[in-house]
Amino acid sequence: MIDKTAFVRALRPFSLIVAIATCGLGISLALLEGSENIWLASLVMITGVLLQMAVNLINDYRDISSQQFTPVQQQAINRNTRIGWIVMLLAISLGLYMVSIMGWPLLLLGVIGVFGAWGYTGGQINYKERGLGILLVFLLMGVMLIGGSYYVVAGTYHWNIFWLSLPFSLLSSLLLLSNELRDYEEDLAAGIKTLSVRLGYAVGVKLYYWLVALIYIVSVLLYQADILHGVVLLLVTVLVLWQPLKLLNAPHKQRYRLTLLTGRFYFIYSVVYIVTVWIPLP
Repeated sequence: MIDKTAFVRALRPFSLIVAIATCGLGISLALLEGSENIWLASLVMITGVLLQMAVNLINDYRDISSQQFTPVQQQAINRNTRIGWIVMLLAISLGLYMVSIMGWPLLLLGVIGVFGAWGYTGGQINYKERGLGILLVFLLMGVMLIGGSYYVVAGTYHWNIFWLSLPFSLLSSLLLLSNELRDYEEDLAAGIKTLSVRLGYAVGVKLYYWLVALIYIVSVLLYQADILHGVVLLLVTVLVLWQPLKLLNAPHKQRYRLTLLTGRFYFIYSVVYIVTVWIPLP
């Protein structure tokens, strides 16, 4: 079993690219449309990263009751959880400051985001174990986070922001799915009913392929609709997919790098996507 109790592992630094990329896209779209509010843009990025860190640190708390941990490991998980809630409160404080500037629509969005983050593994909701993680990550860490980031910096919202958020939302779901597939055997043994455990590993692999395909299909459709400036460089990113795709059918012990390599794909695709948004390319 991967030692989840170590602080750095619990923090999951690689996953922070989700908050950086999604907030970065929303901020970029606002700046491209003429906003000059760099102060709020900076606060949005910091708050997004803090919220992601908090979710990561709190995430393992419920595993104490379903997995075998030593007393020392349990203490480490409790410590990580306490730090996570402190970070969450800091993110909420920054969010409330931005609400004081932007008004109640941002408050509503923030409340949904915080409860969504807590509900991933917390309380009676625990939508991770209800098999809803991939869907709700699509909404919370994709559509809503990008739209919220744009709204804070631009002070408005329109449908093109929603459409442009879809590839990133799919990327967020793909990254979470890779984590489920990597941990499939452990989750199955511990009775953690993620979507992959509920559907079976083979179906989870097919879903991985479908999400990858949808990322490219949606991007091409956005290009054809003249919402996205270019698509050629995005198609080139398929070259970094062969390694994670190869691991999907590898033995359990060899799949430990699946999430890391999927995260690398997420990072490269998101960088190219944002560059494409900024610079008109073929």
